[in-house]
Amino acid sequence: MSKNHFSKITGIIFLTFSLFSFIPKHAIHLSITEMDFEVKGEKTEIQISHKIFIDDLEKALRKNYEIAFEKNKPNLSTKTQHKEIDRYIYDYLKKVVDLKINSQKTEINYIGLEFEDDVIWVYGIIEKPTSAEEKESIFIKNMILMDLFNDQRNMLYLTKEKNKKFLNFTNDERTETILF
Repeated sequence: MSKNHFSKITGIIFLTFSLFSFIPKHAIHLSITEMDFEVKGEKTEIQISHKIFIDDLEKALRKNYEIAFEKNKPNLSTKTQHKEIDRYIYDYLKKVVDLKINSQKTEINYIGLEFEDDVIWVYGIIEKPTSAEEKESIFIKNMILMDLFNDQRNMLYLTKEKNKKFLNFTNDERTETILF
């Protein structure tokens, strides 16, 4: 291979990597929520998991609680994170996620956080009496990060016994009521 040909290939590779370095960290604004209904005799446990990009959640916390993070440096998942960050995250999610089952408001008890690369998993649980009805009316409001991004999408996966349901929330469609 000639020296000139090698220089051209190196230049193309360098240019390609340079261009990709200017692309935002993630161009999509998306959260994923999973809700698993587990019937345990007379009570039903609803296990909830939210998966949210850390940098977007930091922006939401900055906006809603005026928390001082180092600007443009994700640090939620570092040892320098705010001392009461769990409380702020849980409070934020309680404001933007709402769940009613058979018209009864339910309270999500948030129980933990887990960091994975550039996302955070937030775990919650709801305990309620098991319904005698085969299907229940479920009202869901999911507005995670919608106050920040017009193109925000929040996907929700419901699982109850062998039934599965997928819901997609946008700024135009923030709530859903389903029989499940």
